[in-house]
Amino acid sequence: MTDVPVLAGDVSLWEWTTPGPVATAYLQSKSPLDFIMGPAGSGKTTTSVVKCALNTLQMPVCKDGTIRALGCVVRDNYRTLYRTTLETWFRIFPRNFPGSHFEGGQDRPAKHRITFRTPRGQLVEMTVDFYAVGDHAIEDLLKGYEPSWAWINEADLLHERVATFLYGRTGRNPPRSMLQDPQALVPRQVFADLNPPDVDHWIYRDFVEKPIDGYQLHQQPDGLSDAAENRQGVSRAYYEEMARLLPERDVVRFVNGRFGYSLSGKPVYPEFHEAVHCSPTPLVPVPQLPLHAGYDQGLSPAGILFQQMPNGQLRFYAEVVPGHGIGPARFSEKWAPVLQEPRFRGCPPGAHTADPAGFYGADRQAGELAWAETISRAIGIPIMPAPTQEPGIRMDSLRIPMTTAIDGRLPGLLLDPSCRMLRSGLAAQYKFPRQRQDTRDVYGDRPVKNEWSHPCEAAQYGVLGVRGRAGIINSAAQAGRPGNVIPIDTGRRQATDFNVWNV
Repeated sequence: MTDVPVLAGDVSLWEWTTPGPVATAYLQSKSPLDFIMGPAGSGKTTTSVVKCALNTLQMPVCKDGTIRALGCVVRDNYRTLYRTTLETWFRIFPRNFPGSHFEGGQDRPAKHRITFRTPRGQLVEMTVDFYAVGDHAIEDLLKGYEPSWAWINEADLLHERVATFLYGRTGRNPPRSMLQDPQALVPRQVFADLNPPDVDHWIYRDFVEKPIDGYQLHQQPDGLSDAAENRQGVSRAYYEEMARLLPERDVVRFVNGRFGYSLSGKPVYPEFHEAVHCSPTPLVPVPQLPLHAGYDQGLSPAGILFQQMPNGQLRFYAEVVPGHGIGPARFSEKWAPVLQEPRFRGCPPGAHTADPAGFYGADRQAGELAWAETISRAIGIPIMPAPTQEPGIRMDSLRIPMTTAIDGRLPGLLLDPSCRMLRSGLAAQYKFPRQRQDTRDVYGDRPVKNEWSHPCEAAQYGVLGVRGRAGIINSAAQAGRPGNVIPIDTGRRQATDFNVWNV
């Protein structure tokens, strides 16, 4: 087969350049489930087609010196499969390429067999099946099927079972009996592209909120940012026009490339951007700087640990959100070990501030302690009530640092990857309730009480304890003014000789 030509399409596989750093990381990643998410037009689909080729080329060589692979491409329905997915596919793997054979038609599966050489002369035989799940269960559609790899196009439109089922079928093709080295590793991977779904979607749950080991989400930057990807294909003006014309919820998803709002409410903090305010790596506490804490009391309590940097940045390191039905004694059992973690050694206790409601309700004559007093006695650190419960000031305590760029480049608020509930709450789950009124939607004035509201409000109380009511009001008044700097000590801080290592 010396006459087999080097693959050449409208888009050259060998000369193609990635849309940007995130697309490159996705292309090179070998995670079992590898997903890329970004704004419309960010080059996700083309990158995924290239990833199909890369996964094929990484297959072990067969006895006759040929690399072989059986790929599987899955879409939600056949109409979009033929109109969009295959349209992009043929730009790199031409339908009429010499030695290529394509079979298929509207509303039924397709198959593309293509034989080509790499520029270095390696012979490759790749067969790719194209399916649409439609109303079928993925098990019924692909039972007994054993692909080398699988690509899910527009994964947010498909059931969560599709990705895991496909992964379970990979890793057995080509058969070991065909390989030059029967012990060679046969790579297995399911990868996917998507526009951001709502935060209620399984992708947000499994990749962000409660990430599963082996699941990797590559999130591309905002289409309006300087770091936007695929600028060679889509201009900033393209996104600016979309931002003017689309509804707000769609702008968040298709322009900003962020997970959309829940349909049941409106986020309290639309200013929160996960790509900006969430550290990709664990944050390291700074010794000698006070370690502050915020608490939300009740039967669904929450505790948050954070520091304020000398430049005013708030860094949130840890959360304890044990769920519903947890009293102060059980909460203390979970909270005290977090305070004593080695990473916090050398950090003196700072302001521990709680919801003022946590100081009421105890029967003093019977010797009962209030919720906050019970926690304070258990950890050996004084806990003070927040200076106010005013909703607007509490919300501003986090909104101001979110919208502050320190020295023009550093976010005023940064979350450790372990603060998953706080992250989900600030991203969308801490929300104002949606209320249907006549023919339009209106939203309530007070956030919904749910599992995410407690860590968010604990963080609010904590920041209020450090910056004070007057400090928050002053910062709000200065917002947007030249030279705006958040002062370090606008609020009170308890003077104490306590050290968490002496508890």
